[in-house]
Amino acid sequence: MEKSNNKNRDVSDYLAFPLFQSIEEEHVEELMVCLNAHVRRYSKGQFILFDGENVSHMGIVIQGFVHMMKEDVWGNQTLLTYMARGDLFGESFAMCRETNSFVSFLSASDTEILFLDTRHILTPCKNNCAFHQRLARNMFDLLGQKNIQLMEKIEILSKTTLREKILAFLSMQAQQQDSKYILLSLSRAEMASYLCINRSAMIRELSAMREDGLIDFDKNTFILRQ
Repeated sequence: MEKSNNKNRDVSDYLAFPLFQSIEEEHVEELMVCLNAHVRRYSKGQFILFDGENVSHMGIVIQGFVHMMKEDVWGNQTLLTYMARGDLFGESFAMCRETNSFVSFLSASDTEILFLDTRHILTPCKNNCAFHQRLARNMFDLLGQKNIQLMEKIEILSKTTLREKILAFLSMQAQQQDSKYILLSLSRAEMASYLCINRSAMIRELSAMREDGLIDFDKNTFILRQ
């Protein structure tokens, strides 16, 4: 893991992140100081945060992909959700009084993460700056969106058949990407873990769905036919 000083970075890279929506660049620079911001880089396969570890900062993905993982007592791992550029992670634990994580966060590729002290988002500075208030509103908006994503996954997992789960997942991705041509960041094994289904059975079902004219795919690109 490599740590870099945020002062050496161009904060204009952060302006497109939903957390900083409608906040001017000079104010984002002030927030970096107020929120004790720092950047860390992780290699693919490296854990960013372990199950049971104390969480004092939330992370924002600058580049790469982060997976939220849960391991049971037998060592079986499940992919609960995944984050890409601009997405938050760890904020739920950092905001709670009990700040120990009960999941792990894994760097699914070479990643760069911006860490922010969540307590300073919820507690305005003594100047009560308008842009700090905007930051708090953005934060609550993002928490609401995460709740929606959780409900979407519950909907997927509630489907009774393998085919229904796959179609519900691909439909959700198509809606998010606003296209019937879908690019997934997940491997087949990761997709199966996310859907809580057997990988081999999923691959067989994908082939059957292609034969039935429902979908087509090439590696991580999928096309919804109907």
